[in-house]
Amino acid sequence: MSSFSEIAYAFSSKPVFTRSEIIDYIRTQKPTIKDSTTSWFLYNLCQKGIIQRIAHDAYRLYVEDNPLKKYETLLSDDAADIAEFLVRQYPLLTFIVWESFAFNEFATHQMVRNYIFVEVEKPLGESVFHALHGQGGYLTLYRPSEKEISLYSGGVTVSVLPLTSEAPINGNNAKLEKLLVDLFANKLLDCIISRGDYPAIYEEAFSRYIINYNMMLRYAKRRNKQAEIKRFISEKTNVAVVGKEKTND
Repeated sequence: MSSFSEIAYAFSSKPVFTRSEIIDYIRTQKPTIKDSTTSWFLYNLCQKGIIQRIAHDAYRLYVEDNPLKKYETLLSDDAADIAEFLVRQYPLLTFIVWESFAFNEFATHQMVRNYIFVEVEKPLGESVFHALHGQGGYLTLYRPSEKEISLYSGGVTVSVLPLTSEAPINGNNAKLEKLLVDLFANKLLDCIISRGDYPAIYEEAFSRYIINYNMMLRYAKRRNKQAEIKRFISEKTNVAVVGKEKTND
């Protein structure tokens, strides 16, 4: 069978390749190889840092100087305090805390006012709102309209919203796939972030981090934004989506 170094050389001219392309190459070298052995070999290519998976059915040779990274949520002190309060107050509650400042990492125009969003499983939204409102220190709104966000926003504004089922989350944090979809699905963001910044946000996010495109599209479909986002990526950005899109999700 081909060695790891031979695999790296064989695919050195391809920026992105699929699982089947790797398997086909291995089979040309050893036609009688078992499926289980090819899967093991592919796994080891990833484990040994020869290749890296960057999307569903999409791989590239590992680039040490500029690998795509896993997105890690970094909350502001205010958002972190709110999350810690809710964990203490509601230890069994399903919720996430995210904020508009998260987009400053990608946007051309930096936001100076932060908007914190607390998304909660629907039956407990009002209870959480009253608990946060009683804490003081923040302007807290329950399911606000765009007009309310524009009129009543203070230094730090907290909006309590229902959490969409099957949203991409990690513990009490929103995954990057959710944030990118919410630019289109969360109408409040229209009052906060200029649509002119959306292409730069998408391009920067896709160039820096590993993004599960199919996960993003599944969530976009739940928010009735799948077609709009796919059209936006194709027509308004330079994002090159890699990997085969799943059509049965």
